[in-house]
Amino acid sequence: MSKKLSKRLQYIADMVDMNAYIADIGADHGHLPIYLIESGKISYAQAVENKMGPYLNLKHNVDESGLASHILVTLADGISNLSSGVDTLILAGMGGRLSIDILAAHPENLEHIDTIILDPHRDLSKVRHYLSNNAYHIECEKMVYEDKIYYSIIKAKKGAPEAPYTIDELRFGPYLMAHPDDTYMAYLEAQRKNVSNILNNNLNPSQRDQYLELYRAISNQIKAYNEAK
Repeated sequence: MSKKLSKRLQYIADMVDMNAYIADIGADHGHLPIYLIESGKISYAQAVENKMGPYLNLKHNVDESGLASHILVTLADGISNLSSGVDTLILAGMGGRLSIDILAAHPENLEHIDTIILDPHRDLSKVRHYLSNNAYHIECEKMVYEDKIYYSIIKAKKGAPEAPYTIDELRFGPYLMAHPDDTYMAYLEAQRKNVSNILNNNLNPSQRDQYLELYRAISNQIKAYNEAK
């Protein structure tokens, strides 16, 4: 049986559709595709690494699992060499800008990708903006706290949003705004504290206006949640 997943990877696994054909980009040790196949949720997967050392470790783990006929292990750069039939991309354990760079490097390979699942803990607004600009809408988003880090796990589906995302929706996530929970609120409180600390520094007028506006936007999200409880 596969190794138990971390909280973050378990939420990602839960977001994978039944019978999806995933490509796990930067698959590391391969725990996610191995778990998904052993659990019966999917039948086939591609696991991708771009450096020889991690690729060999990944291949060893897949071979040891006895699932080599179900998991194609690929040495490739990002999504440059996707297997035919892959309909779901997973980009986990990397920053938002790197995720965008990987997707943007081969837009032609997104043609048959129905679902993209990411867990960036930085540059979230840029990720949401990229997805919406490339005709994907955010179907679900979950904030997870693990190892003292907040991860926002985003599940995007092909099809442009019904309306362009607002500035606040890009900042905070349209799904999270509509379905807030305590972890998301704790994240916002942490963000508000960070912005408050920045405001205590010597900022030029333009920077101060920018961070004051962000502080007010975060405070409004927290206020709306508390009033709705």
